[in-house]
Amino acid sequence: MSTLTIPLHRKIVWLVVFFLLVGQIMLFSATGVMGMQRYGSEFYYVTRQAMAALGGLVVMIFFARVRYQNWAKLAYPLMALQILLVAATMVAGVGHHAQGASRWLRLAGFTFQPSELAKITLTIYFASLLARRHEAPFTRKQWGVRLIPIFVLLALIFKQPDLGTTVLLTAIVVSLLFIAGMKPKYLLSFLGVGGILVVYAMLNSPYRKRRVVAFLNPWADPQGSGFQTIQSFLSFHSGKLFGVGLGNGNSKLFFLPEVHTDFIFSLIGEELGFVGAIFLLSLFTYFAYLLFKVAFQSKDPLGCYLGFGLALSLVLQIAVNLGGVTGLLPVKGLPLPFISWGRSALIVNLITVGILLNIVRQSPITPKTPAGG
Repeated sequence: MSTLTIPLHRKIVWLVVFFLLVGQIMLFSATGVMGMQRYGSEFYYVTRQAMAALGGLVVMIFFARVRYQNWAKLAYPLMALQILLVAATMVAGVGHHAQGASRWLRLAGFTFQPSELAKITLTIYFASLLARRHEAPFTRKQWGVRLIPIFVLLALIFKQPDLGTTVLLTAIVVSLLFIAGMKPKYLLSFLGVGGILVVYAMLNSPYRKRRVVAFLNPWADPQGSGFQTIQSFLSFHSGKLFGVGLGNGNSKLFFLPEVHTDFIFSLIGEELGFVGAIFLLSLFTYFAYLLFKVAFQSKDPLGCYLGFGLALSLVLQIAVNLGGVTGLLPVKGLPLPFISWGRSALIVNLITVGILLNIVRQSPITPKTPAGG
């Protein structure tokens, strides 16, 4: 079968499986020493990530077979549950506090980050609102009431604090408003207010200030705020064209903090070189193209809005992570989808792909074949 005849959903599934395999290999390389030192097993991280990946694939197949219209019907209760979950992270004894933030819940020994799930629930909620206006337009008052849950959710996530996820969710909302045809003057107003709030948040937070300084000039504080960025640059430099070889990188030997999460692409550049990094970047670019293609070949407004929002969620995470490790953007703490350590993010990203696969299956130009088959 030629590449041109491979169905869209199969291309997406194969790429996701490939990313998961690369993630397992690079995660083992990144965490073998750390796992042995901290937990007495070099397989500690990779086995847990593998279990999450397998479970996530099962969940992805389930969501690929559930009609996306059903999630829109549940948009209001899903949004209410999402707000309650995020609010619960701030309740003593319920939420889990770590690294200066209250972003996690502990459920049956499993730590879960509700704001990850917000990338899906907020998109479902807002896409359903935009789709309904095609049938019965809302008045300004009705719009105002329906937008309140979005502002409440964004405020709660910002309060955790999690500026990166807040900005990402806001970008999804604004982008959906753009493709829905909102007048440019209103969009510019949203962007202006959002920009002012982001600047205010940065100026009133010492650690965010340090991140901005590290982005503008990491060598101004090479042993402090600029340390991670400089070590990331050194990792890429060490890799040169073809890399130092899989498993032979030095950055994972505690030279580069968070190498298994935010900075795993730096390890890829070191061990697989410029060629390996560019190859993976090319696949991510093609993956982004396929995801947006899902949205724009959808049969109805709901599928278009939902597909675009979910695709944008994944693509923005990829872009922000790669921009951070290469110094093109400030470091935001977003993991690289399907590859970085992080079971909550991995499962949520696979659910996102599952919903997109269902949109593909219902597309009028897609043959009806089993998802993933």
